[in-house]
Amino acid sequence: MTAILGISAFYHDSAAALVVDGEIVAAAQEERFTRKKHDYNFPVKAIEYCLREAGITADQLDYVGFYDKPILKFDRLLETYLAYAPAGFQSFLQAMPLWLRQKLHLPREMDRGLGGKFKKRYIFTEHHESHAASAFFPSPFEEAAILTVDGVGEWATASVGFGRGNKITLTHEQRFPHSLGLLYSAFTYFTGFTVNSGEYKLMGLAPYGKPLYINQIMKLIDLKDDGSFRMDMSYFNYCQGLTMTSRKFDQLFDGPPRNAESPITQREMDIAASIQKVTEDIMLRCARFAHQQTGMKNICLAGGVALNCVANGKILREGPFENIWIQPAAGDAGGALGVALFIWHQLLDQPRTPQPRDQQYGSLLGPAYDDVQIRSFLDAQRAIYEFIPDDDALCERVAQAIADGKVVGWFQGRMEFGPRALGSRSIIGDPRNPDMQTIINLKVKFREGFRPFAPAVLEEHCPEYFEMKRGEESPYMLLVAPVQESKRVRGGGGAEVVGIDKLKQPRSVVQAITHVDYSARVQTVDRERHGLYRRLIEKFYHKTGCPVIVNTSFNLGWEPIVNLPKEAFDTFMSCELDVLVLGHCVLFKQAQPAVFPPFSSDQIRVAEPIMRCPCHGQRLRFENSAAICAVSGHRFVKTDGIWQMFWPHEGITEKSDVTEMVKAFYEETPFPNYDDHDTLRSLIEKARRGMYAQALDRSIAYNSTVLEVGCGTGQLSNFLGIGCRRVVGTDMCLNSLRLGETFRREQGITRTQFVQMNLFRPCFEPEQFDVVLCNGVLHHTADPKDGFMGLVPLVKPGGHIIIGLYNRYGRLMTDLRRNIFQLIGGKAKWIDPILRREKISQAKQKAWFADQYRHPHESKHTIDEVLGWFEEAEVQFVRGIPSVTSEGNSLDKCDLFNSQPVGTALDHILVQLRQIAAGNREGGFFLMIGRRPKAGSGVPDRSWHADKATAAADRPKEIGAWR
Repeated sequence: MTAILGISAFYHDSAAALVVDGEIVAAAQEERFTRKKHDYNFPVKAIEYCLREAGITADQLDYVGFYDKPILKFDRLLETYLAYAPAGFQSFLQAMPLWLRQKLHLPREMDRGLGGKFKKRYIFTEHHESHAASAFFPSPFEEAAILTVDGVGEWATASVGFGRGNKITLTHEQRFPHSLGLLYSAFTYFTGFTVNSGEYKLMGLAPYGKPLYINQIMKLIDLKDDGSFRMDMSYFNYCQGLTMTSRKFDQLFDGPPRNAESPITQREMDIAASIQKVTEDIMLRCARFAHQQTGMKNICLAGGVALNCVANGKILREGPFENIWIQPAAGDAGGALGVALFIWHQLLDQPRTPQPRDQQYGSLLGPAYDDVQIRSFLDAQRAIYEFIPDDDALCERVAQAIADGKVVGWFQGRMEFGPRALGSRSIIGDPRNPDMQTIINLKVKFREGFRPFAPAVLEEHCPEYFEMKRGEESPYMLLVAPVQESKRVRGGGGAEVVGIDKLKQPRSVVQAITHVDYSARVQTVDRERHGLYRRLIEKFYHKTGCPVIVNTSFNLGWEPIVNLPKEAFDTFMSCELDVLVLGHCVLFKQAQPAVFPPFSSDQIRVAEPIMRCPCHGQRLRFENSAAICAVSGHRFVKTDGIWQMFWPHEGITEKSDVTEMVKAFYEETPFPNYDDHDTLRSLIEKARRGMYAQALDRSIAYNSTVLEVGCGTGQLSNFLGIGCRRVVGTDMCLNSLRLGETFRREQGITRTQFVQMNLFRPCFEPEQFDVVLCNGVLHHTADPKDGFMGLVPLVKPGGHIIIGLYNRYGRLMTDLRRNIFQLIGGKAKWIDPILRREKISQAKQKAWFADQYRHPHESKHTIDEVLGWFEEAEVQFVRGIPSVTSEGNSLDKCDLFNSQPVGTALDHILVQLRQIAAGNREGGFFLMIGRRPKAGSGVPDRSWHADKATAAADRPKEIGAWR
C-alpha cells in the first residue's frame, strides 16, 4: 500500500487530500472543520479526517506533498516589493511576519501539523503543476489539453499544456503581475465585494447590467489573440499597496469603489457585466490557443478562474473542444489533490486508467454520519423529529414537502469536496415557485437577493430544459447553459426593465433557477454518483412532472457548508428552513416548540399566552384587538401592532420617580438603529460585528423564550428572533418600539413581539422566560435594585438573567466629558472616542451624544454592589462582562452561561480600576449574568403579584379612574 497525502495551506482555502494506491480516499477543506470561511491555516483537522478515513496514522504515510514552492513565491514577493519600493513598504511590513513565522519554514510547520510522526521527505510541486494534475488525472480522458487560470502561484498566473496517459506537460505560462484572476478580483474589490470570496457575487450580478465599460477595461490590458495580455499597472495597486485598484482606476470607472455597506447601483451592475464579458473572451481565446497547440478534442480546466461557470459554458459551446472536464475543487483546495496525484502518476510513474464517469466519485470525499450518530445528537437536543428508515418512504415524504413549497435542508452521505453543494449538503426547493429565489436568498441564506440558484436536473431530462447536448454531463455544477426557448416565459411589453427590477420579471417555467439572462448553472444528476439524491428528484418528478429542483449549498451566507449534524441543525434553527432531513430523520420547523400558528408576521402571538394584567396580575381576556383586565375591566390596546401594557409603578415618591422623565426623553430621541436599506442580512452582519450579540446567539438555546427589557428599537430582539426562539421585546418608549416593529413586519420575522411595559410593573406571568435580558435600562430608573428584584421572578428556575449597568469607575471619564460639555455648550464633540469614528452616521452621533451626555437620569454601580443584589435574590453568579477577576475571559466562542470564578473583593477593585481607561472608550458599561436555581431556592417573590395584587384590588377609586 502506498499512501500519499497532499496539502494546500497558507493562502486561500487550505485543504488535505489522501490518495492510496492511486485511489482518492478522502479530501476536505479545513474551513469545514474550523468553521472559518476560506480558512488558510495549516489544515490540521482536514489531515486528521483524511487519515481517519483511511484508517492509518501519519507515520504510515509514504509521501507528503505540498501544492506549491514557497521559496519561489517568496522570490516573487521580494522582487515585486523591490520593484515598487518604497511604495509597497506598508504592504511589505504586513506580509513579512507570516512569511518569517510560517511560510518560509514549511517543513517545520508540516512536521508540527503531522504531530512529528512523518519522518520521510516532503515533496513540493509548482502551483500550476498541482492545478494541472488536479484537472487531468481524475478526468475521464486518456489525453486532453490543460488550461489553468488563477490569481497567481509562484510566478505563473495561467498555464497551457496537455496530459497523456499518466503524465502532464505544461508548455506555456503567463506571469505575474499580468493575471486574469487578479484582474477579475480587482473588479470584485471595486464593486464592493470581498476579494477571494466575492467573485461569485460579481459573476451573479453581471446579467443585471450591460457591458458598457468594455472600452474602459480594454484600456487596462493589451490583449493578444492567444489570450495572453499585459496590464497597465498604473491602474492597479495590488503589487505595492493594500487595495486592488488605484485612484487612476477610479477616474476611469466614474468614481471611487463602492462601500460594501452601501446599495448596489446600476454602475456596479454594468461594470460586472463588462468584466464578465471580457473574462469570457479571454478564456475562450486561451482555450483556442490550447487547442491550436495540442490538437486534442478534450480540455481540462483548473485554477480559481475555472470556477467561472459562465466562461466554462462559453468554452464548451463556442470553443473548438468536443468535451470539457473541470476540477470540482478548482481553486487552491484542489491543489492538495493535484499534488497527491502528481506524486503517484508523474513521479512514481504509476499507470492511470481513466473511468467513463471520472475518478473523483462525484467529489463526495468528505465525512459521513450514520443514523445512529444523528439520532443520538437529536435526542440530546430534545429535538422533535420523525425517523423514516425506508429510502423510498423518506424520499416520498420529502418530495411532497418540496412540492408543497417547503424549503428543505438535505444532509446525506459524504460531504462534498470543493465550493459547490452537489446533493449531500444542499438546500433544495421547488424551481417552479416564482418566489423561491427570493425566499432562499433573503430568509434562508440571508444574502443578496440577486444571487442566482442552480438547477439539479435528472441527467436524461437535461436537454428538455437546457441547451445542452444529450449525454453532455455537468455533475459538478460548473457549466452555465441557456434555458430552452420552449421553457421560457417572456415578460409583458412596455418600457425595458433594467437592473435589479429584472428579478421581478417572469422568465421561465422553472423561474427560481433561471437567471435574468435566461441562463442556469446546471447540475446533471445520475444514478452512479448521486444515489439517494437522484431518487428524491425522481420522486419529485413523478409527483409534479418537473425533473428539476433548486440546489444551493447548505449554509448561511457567511459560513462554510455544514459538515456535522449539529451544524445542519443549528442552521435549520437559525433561519427559515421549513424542513431538515438528516439521514433518515426528518424535522419540520412548525413542529418545533418556538413556532406556533398563525405562521404570519402580521398575526404574532408570542406574548399573549403569557401576558397578565400589570395592575392586578390576573389573566387577560382578548377581544376586538383589546386585552381586558379580569379585575378592573381596563382595556389595554394595540398601537401600530404593539401592546400598550404600561402601568405606573408605586413605592417611589413622586419626587424621586424619574420614569416619566426618562420615558419622555426616549420618546423624543429614540436611537436610530435601523437605516433605510437595512435587511435581515444587514441586521445579522451588524450583530456579528459585536462579540456580545454573537455570544448571546450562540449561548441562548433554540426554542427558548426570551424577554428583553429596555429593548429600545428592538435590534437585538429581532436578531435573536430570527433564530428559532420566542422573543418579547419591551420598552417604555413607544417611538422606539415602532422602529423595531416596522422592521420586524417588513422583514417577516414571526417569533418576535414588542410590548410597551414598565419594568417595575411587568405584564407577564412569573417563571415564563428562559432568559431575561436587561442590557441597559436599570441605571436609568429611580431604583435599579428594586427593578432587578422585580425581574427575577419572571425567570424560569434554571434560567438566566443578564443585567447591564454603568460602572462607577468606568464612568469617570464620561462624567468628566459631561462637565466639559456643560461648560462649553456641547462643542468639541471630538473628545468622545465614539463620536470620532468616521463610519457612524450623523443620526447615531446625535443619539449617542444625547444618551451619554444629556440623559436626565443615570446611576452608577460596582461589582460588589450587584453581587449583593444577586445574593439577596438568591441568584447564582455566572460571569461578568468584562470579567470580574484579573484573569479575564474572552467572549470569542464562549458559552455565556458557563460559570466563571466570582473572585475576591480585591480582584473586583483591580478590575474596576482598569475600567477607568477602558470606560473612556466604551462608556463604562458592564454586564452581570446570573442563574436562578432550579428548585428549593427560596427566592423571595419581589413581584407585585405577591404583595400588591390584593391591595390593588381593594382600591376601587384608582380602578374607576382608569376606566
